[in-house]
Amino acid sequence: MKRAMLFVLCLVCLCPAAWAADLDFTVAPQAIDIHALYNGTTITMTGSVPEGCQVVARFVGAPQNVALKKKGKVFGLLWMNRETLHFGNAPGVCLIAASAPEKALGAAAAELGLSGLAKGLTIEPATAEDDALRTEFLLLKKQEGLYRQDAGTVTLGQPAGAGQTFTAAIAVPSRLSPGSYAVEISAIKDGRVVAQGLRAVEAKLSGAPAFLADLAFNHGALYGVLASVIAILGGLGIGLVFQSKGAH
Repeated sequence: MKRAMLFVLCLVCLCPAAWAADLDFTVAPQAIDIHALYNGTTITMTGSVPEGCQVVARFVGAPQNVALKKKGKVFGLLWMNRETLHFGNAPGVCLIAASAPEKALGAAAAELGLSGLAKGLTIEPATAEDDALRTEFLLLKKQEGLYRQDAGTVTLGQPAGAGQTFTAAIAVPSRLSPGSYAVEISAIKDGRVVAQGLRAVEAKLSGAPAFLADLAFNHGALYGVLASVIAILGGLGIGLVFQSKGAH
């Protein structure tokens, strides 16, 4: 939990002006349990924003450095992996839900969307194709289900007094990695962020995945022996099956 809170504080420090007005909202679940039968989950956010605002909700992972191979033709004939590209400032997950299309929300929404994320990516070594590479990186992450941006998936309630309620739901993919994540809610009016809120969500392994991870990282020798035994038994089992089929 301390790691999750530190992650949240780092995000706040990156954009202190955006957090002048804090939104009060709830998140469920507040922790994600990655067990043997985990097949994704849905994060639900409910709260209120100032009257007349649109809402952008984000589920974001910590920034990472992602290394990818760039393909190219060798001798003008064969497509092969060539240089390694390092994409910096790339969150492991970025899932976005909004109450309206990005074009209708103005410049602030663009910064919070995937287009703003792409602009913040760093690429090493730098090339003349940086913009094209950023586009391809986003496409790859979308295909993996780790980046997504949906409009109209946040429901706004009727204005009551000086505020109005909202409900947002973000589907989290099954390939989520353990770690600290942040849920962000931004209230946008006249093209700018007028209020923002942040909550931490921790994803942890449990049950069989947690046992295997502990075995692999903390008891490497035992893990290797067990893996070898399972492989041998699996091979013997397959051999017996094919032998029995051959006998008929």
